Amino acid sequence: MAAKKSTSSILRAGWLISLLLLLSPLSGAASMQLQKSQSDDHLHFHYQWQQNGQLTQFAFSIPQQSMQQQLPGFRRYSAKLADTYRRQALMQKAAELPSVQVQLLPGRTGIDYQLKARDQAEAEQSRRQLDEAMQLAHQHYLEQIYHTEWQLKPRRQVIMVDHQRIMQQSMPDLMPIAMSLQQKFPYTTTRELSQFLLDWIQRIPYQQLTDRAASGGEGFSPPLRVIQQHQGDCDSKAVLMAALLKLLVPDVRLAIIYLPNHAVLAIGMQANDDDLQLELEGQNYVLADPTGPALQPVGLLSSRYRMYLQPGVVNYRLL
Repeated sequence: MAAKKSTSSILRAGWLISLLLLLSPLSGAASMQLQKSQSDDHLHFHYQWQQNGQLTQFAFSIPQQSMQQQLPGFRRYSAKLADTYRRQALMQKAAELPSVQVQLLPGRTGIDYQLKARDQAEAEQSRRQLDEAMQLAHQHYLEQIYHTEWQLKPRRQVIMVDHQRIMQQSMPDLMPIAMSLQQKFPYTTTRELSQFLLDWIQRIPYQQLTDRAASGGEGFSPPLRVIQQHQGDCDSKAVLMAALLKLLVPDVRLAIIYLPNHAVLAIGMQANDDDLQLELEGQNYVLADPTGPALQPVGLLSSRYRMYLQPGVVNYRLL
């Protein structure tokens, strides 16, 4: 019995699970090795890859509690569920208007209703109150699931992931990664730090998604989920990189740039002559694409997206 207790104690104190993932080389990308281990209360991540002929290593540990509790309300947007909330709000508000009769009209797209009131003035006022109640219910639903309504150019209203809010609320859970980066780069520049993050994040396997604006959050992974699942699409990786930059360089200016079926990061920093740059609201930004698998340095973006970066045309959100 004593021997069994000793073995159990050693297991609890040491590594419980060890997994070595060897990523096969992809087009334009080098392989990266990830060793994942688990102890009682932490998940441990150790990466290594070849960079310019030299071995690069990066390691950190994340509390399991952070992994389990990350953005619990985040989920994919559901138009059907949104209509349910709006319908409930409509009928609850209608019950507060005893002199008004409201009847839902079936078989229509979204929610439509018929209203009967004592006169035209009452009808108009009641309709405004009912529509406002439905809009507030919809907004509350979006906030619960970390989504937002956004106006994309030209004149395209979409419901999309609230990247800014997710970045801000993910930062405390990413602090162990930021501390590891700070130890690795005690004295560095925004460019050097951005380049290292690109070298690492671009090597994390890419998760494909066809239409980003119309996806309703499908495919998007919050930052810790990208780390945990070792995969992510373009805006998932952009938010991860943005959150880490904000932790290490709090005053850095950042924006997420929305391109057709793609998203990249814009970083406010000193530009080199050959950097691809973009002016947003009077400030200059250098573009960076953490998507992968192509290993593109800071300031370089695929030529197929450059036509969408014209001032006044590009869609973006400051982070």
